[in-house]
Amino acid sequence: MKVLFATSECVPFYKKGGLGDVSHSLPVALSHLGVSTTIALPYFEKVKVKRGDLICLGPLAIDYAGKRELVFVFLTHIPKTTVSVLLFRHPRLSSYDESTFLFFCLCVSAWYRLSALTGNGFDIVHCNDWHMALIPLLLGEQDKTLKKQVKTLQSTAVKTVLTIHNLLYQGVVRASTIRNMGLPMSIFEKIPSPEGGVINLFREGLEHADVVSTVSPSYAKEILTPEFGPHIYDALRKRHDPVVGILNGIDTDVWNPKTDEYLPKNYTKKSVTEGKAVNKERLQKAVGLPVSDDLLFGFVGRIEPRQKGVDLIIKAVRQLPKKSFQVVLLGTGNIKQMKELEHLDGQCTHISYIETFDERLARRIYAGSDVLLVPSKFEPCGLTQMIAMRYGTIPLVRRTGGLADSVEDGETGFVFDDYHVEDLCKIMWKAITLREDDPKKWQAMVTRVMQEDFSWKRSAREYLEVYKKLAPPRRS
Repeated sequence: MKVLFATSECVPFYKKGGLGDVSHSLPVALSHLGVSTTIALPYFEKVKVKRGDLICLGPLAIDYAGKRELVFVFLTHIPKTTVSVLLFRHPRLSSYDESTFLFFCLCVSAWYRLSALTGNGFDIVHCNDWHMALIPLLLGEQDKTLKKQVKTLQSTAVKTVLTIHNLLYQGVVRASTIRNMGLPMSIFEKIPSPEGGVINLFREGLEHADVVSTVSPSYAKEILTPEFGPHIYDALRKRHDPVVGILNGIDTDVWNPKTDEYLPKNYTKKSVTEGKAVNKERLQKAVGLPVSDDLLFGFVGRIEPRQKGVDLIIKAVRQLPKKSFQVVLLGTGNIKQMKELEHLDGQCTHISYIETFDERLARRIYAGSDVLLVPSKFEPCGLTQMIAMRYGTIPLVRRTGGLADSVEDGETGFVFDDYHVEDLCKIMWKAITLREDDPKKWQAMVTRVMQEDFSWKRSAREYLEVYKKLAPPRRS
């Protein structure tokens, strides 16, 4: 089976967030199951790749804004794997914005058709998030929200999957920008606006893709509500099939306390107590916290007020007794919340906020913290709680999305339900008192979390089943 995996980011070439990790690890895991996966990625100005690792496959003609443009396509591979990566290079693909992805969707669609003509066609086109959501429509997929489905030769030939990674970002662009694609506006769902109308790219993808998937079973249920906007709700409600929820995984080779070169002391399940104690002390010194055995809460993530629950953390640390815990937070984002965290850092000796994103320090927080805070308003999947468990750090999460699917209260973490500071304070205090009053139970929980398996093998098998239903294996 051959899959064209279209994405806006992929480690190690370009990363903005968790999608970059997924776009690396899932294709690699699929390749181990015999799936020939080719990643399609814009050749952004900031893409990291050695020129010696590139093969130029030649130009691809794309009509855009009334002109014929030549896009040069380069072939490389994810290092130490058989996964091919296609990098599409053109001045219109140098930066990360909406118009870039409109142009890129045309590139991917053109490459798919060219591959089919040359006998190297793909069985599945897997599109990721709003950036790639126009590809099913461009490939001729019919509108799946219509009561009467009329199949065409194009819609029968192509098989597409659209994965929702986060509906907080939907790709809303002006209709005037869409006109540059040279397509009739009648095929789009134009939404009235003061700018003369806008197009919701995610909605277009949700209407036309053969299969819509998302990154956890719980999030698949949560998005079937009006909370994410009437246009998304309308498209999902009218489809004739359910959203497929497949929990993401993590690369257990990359996230491994036994081999992590950034840790002051490596450790395994057997040496976790000693290993975490050394990492905790070194972390406290590095971020300016007093060296103490007090429970250390960590936070690693975007400072995103619409999602990540940082407002709850700020309120909670002000209400809890100061002598019983410490908190270290790492991340950038919303300026107002960052200023609040800086103020809190300046006021409190038991709070440390680092205003940056540092891979080395993030890993040290995963290893040195006792508990990782993930009190999100919503969380499609979440990877930090899985990484924390890999490092023997107990996650404290809100019961939502992938957090609900990956953390069991009292067994592999601490879970609270309602998005209120009082509820977060209660569960944080529960963690503090359990560690103080029952060290054996605490250590048993640490052992359990390190035994959890969140590798990509399970997720890849589930995606393979989705692919097989769409495009059954060809008979030889």
